[in-house]
Amino acid sequence: MRTIQQIDIAAYSQRTEHVCLLDARSEAEFLQGHIPGAVSFPLLNNQERIIVGTCYKTKGSFEAVVLGYELVAPKFAKMIKNAHMAFGKNKLIVHCWRGGLRSQILGNLLLSAGFDVTIIEGGYKAYRQFVQKGFEVPYPIKVIGGYTGSGKTDILYSLRLNGEQVIDLEGLANHRGSAFGGIGKGLQPTQEQFENNLFSLLHLQNREKCIWVEDESRLIGKIQIPDLFFQQIRKAPLYFIEKDLASRINTIIENYAKYNKDELIQATKQISKKLGDLRTRIAVEALQNSNYNAWVNEVLYYYDKAYNNGLQSKVNSSKVHISGDKQAIISQLMVP
Repeated sequence: MRTIQQIDIAAYSQRTEHVCLLDARSEAEFLQGHIPGAVSFPLLNNQERIIVGTCYKTKGSFEAVVLGYELVAPKFAKMIKNAHMAFGKNKLIVHCWRGGLRSQILGNLLLSAGFDVTIIEGGYKAYRQFVQKGFEVPYPIKVIGGYTGSGKTDILYSLRLNGEQVIDLEGLANHRGSAFGGIGKGLQPTQEQFENNLFSLLHLQNREKCIWVEDESRLIGKIQIPDLFFQQIRKAPLYFIEKDLASRINTIIENYAKYNKDELIQATKQISKKLGDLRTRIAVEALQNSNYNAWVNEVLYYYDKAYNNGLQSKVNSSKVHISGDKQAIISQLMVP
């Protein structure tokens, strides 16, 4: 007779075979943060979880458990059918918040229906602790730096195409990292999910080879780079991309002129305290007149100054200046 197996989060992270990971927590818990690759398969939905939680606080554990079964029991048949349609005969790994009652109930239900089921010990809470400890691990980081418009992100993509290990922090944060960085990007992930996704990628990297990242401030939009990882970035070798002002202006225009002027104007006003009243007025008027060259000239005053200030506060182990066209830059960066 089959029994439910248990696996700790470290062993789960080392697995090589494909398994279906089912998150038994509510939809809201899943959206707040989940293990990358997990499928939301809630035992209690958002409203039911609130009802059971209120019962636990007001009447105690026994009454809350009974109420929970009353809410989920009518859904058992549908859950089994859904699992069979979605996952077939695949092995299933189940977790909830702490590897407790919700994962036990769901696991036993699926086991009784013939599934091969494993439960993660400690649940999502154990995973989050694993993630935080993961940022303590030293990584062989190299940093692509340069003023705004230097094409740093494009260089990262080219390095990846050439077989290098790359972590795109702005891609993970769904933000370009400036007051204009959220335009055209949609919602950012939660802080929790950003950390989960970042760790998931770091965990896959070969630590015998370097990992390239872009030079970032601590905040990328509303997302904060985890402090322990950010300190590693600050101390890593910096490869500063040298580009002339005209090239940088053209790159910025290519990236942003396609967006709505009103959004660009609003973002420009957000940095008015840094730009000053005169520069802000000139920049806004330039946008209104579709003079993107003049607009970029004004906003770069702030961003170049801010980047220089950031450079002075860094403690990078070394700084190398790189120049030339993109292919020449890639060739220089890939020299061991």
